Amino acid sequence: MTHLQGTHSVWLKRKQTQLLLQVLNEGDATTRCVGGCVRDTLMGVANADTEVDMATDLPPKEVMARLKKAKIKCVPTGIKHGTVSAILYEGEKALVYEITTLRVDMTTDGRHAEVAFTDDWHGDAARRDFTINALYADADGTLHDPTEQGIADINAKRVRFIGNAQARIEEDYLRVLRYFRFHFRLTPDLALDAEALAACRGAAVALRGLSGERKQQEMYKIMSLPAADRAAQALHEAGLLSPVIGVEPIEFAALTAMLKFSDDPLLRLMALLPSADAAQIMATTLRLSKKQTIRLVRAMEFPLDLAALSKVLYFDGAEAVADRALLALASSGEKGVMGTAFKIALTEAAQYKRPKFPLTGLMMQKVGMSDGPAMGKMAFALEQWWVDEGFPDIAAVEAELKKRLAKG
Repeated sequence: MTHLQGTHSVWLKRKQTQLLLQVLNEGDATTRCVGGCVRDTLMGVANADTEVDMATDLPPKEVMARLKKAKIKCVPTGIKHGTVSAILYEGEKALVYEITTLRVDMTTDGRHAEVAFTDDWHGDAARRDFTINALYADADGTLHDPTEQGIADINAKRVRFIGNAQARIEEDYLRVLRYFRFHFRLTPDLALDAEALAACRGAAVALRGLSGERKQQEMYKIMSLPAADRAAQALHEAGLLSPVIGVEPIEFAALTAMLKFSDDPLLRLMALLPSADAAQIMATTLRLSKKQTIRLVRAMEFPLDLAALSKVLYFDGAEAVADRALLALASSGEKGVMGTAFKIALTEAAQYKRPKFPLTGLMMQKVGMSDGPAMGKMAFALEQWWVDEGFPDIAAVEAELKKRLAKG
């Protein structure tokens, strides 16, 4: 196949895409669409929402000058490495195009690369990760395959590194995770490429040195796959999962079951963890946000107490209840009495509206209490009582307050 065609290339026919290519191809310049949009179109999985990246032989400053002249909004998102983002609109929907000047790597330490701009399309292709990601398309859909292997690998449904797999990985160790992600997204039923797998295994130690944020982003993408369980298990069998998440996972049946219940990547990661302590370690390793870490630990530090569901909902929150219920369903199954109970808990969590504790400082002052530690302790004790009693009304709370004060 030497030409993009069919319904999967709708992104190329979009007027915003064609406008950009027209602006950037004026004179003797050459700009082409590249990477995922071309790959996914050839594999039949692209759609109207497919992100479009472009490669150009124009220097970054010239790209920005042309865009500004055409009154197209642009941002120098990665101008040091030659990337400019163009923002166009389809109605109210913003379409972001990343446009990167052709480049070659001069030096790399496995995490960062020093690049030089070039007009050599073969050189630009050679620095990319996989053959299927080094395909370019002109505005009319004409394909360019500088490695002369990309289209063949597309047709063979094969994910392979360009040239020497070990060399490509040593340029950026994150490519290990990208390899597993692309394989299990595009060709999950086929065997992993032997050379690629061997090179990935050799990068286990180096993976530990990657930033937590970069590992987090890739693991979230892997956990979002329909074949997330197979990808995680393959990483584990290759000795690569623990270096990435920081802990040894438990068996993978719970993750396989979780795929039925949720597409939330963090919840899927939870299904791999043996304990709340492991959750804390993973949160640190992957540099999860404070909010993500709280959610992770709260979901895993206690099993769901179905007998005190209203109390757990009030103090721990609906999200924690839903997470615990889903983890329990994934671990123990959805059939039987317990399965039904956990499903009921999920429903209640989805519909939950937290009641407001009616006690106020003014109420406490009216019965003779002064601001200070004693008032705080009384409020805390009364709130516990209020929840245990099933959230009685304000009159009952006031009566209990007076009763406790009378007892001294």
